Amino acid sequence: MSPKPGEFIFIMLKPAAANDLELSNFIIQEFAHYGYIKHKRKSVLMLKNKILEHYKASKASLWYPIITNYFKNRLMQCFILEYEYDISIDKYQYSFGDFLKKEVIGPSDICKTQKHHIRRLALRKPTFLLDNLVHSSDNSREALEEIRLWYEDEPQVIAEYEVKALALNVFTAP
Repeated sequence: MSPKPGEFIFIMLKPAAANDLELSNFIIQEFAHYGYIKHKRKSVLMLKNKILEHYKASKASLWYPIITNYFKNRLMQCFILEYEYDISIDKYQYSFGDFLKKEVIGPSDICKTQKHHIRRLALRKPTFLLDNLVHSSDNSREALEEIRLWYEDEPQVIAEYEVKALALNVFTAP
């Protein structure tokens, strides 16, 4: 399935990327090639309850306690990336989220990344390996859930993306 106009993805620059100005600027510029960056938030404190909610699907993972403790009370950046049809990635047979993960961000296992993947940059410093630099939602439905979590103090942002989720037929009730 090729990307659809109006698809949106939640992007989080994890602490290692968010706290390195040169790296965070580079990553944001890379994402700007693939969509429109909206509602950028810098210096967002990762509170324990939000981290636990964000990673709830990974609760059975051996990494869950390590990751949730690592992120607690650290700063991250986040934004929403919107796909518009005039950005020519429609030759790929992926949704927008899948395209970003497969072609731009790379696998969460940094050892499996390729030279052009953003996560490959984590190999530069051993301290980057644990947080793999960036999180991206898989699709617009998941993005809406993450927007509700990380933008809970901005109801106008949530409302904007609930309307867009309805148009994409991916709306889920809060």
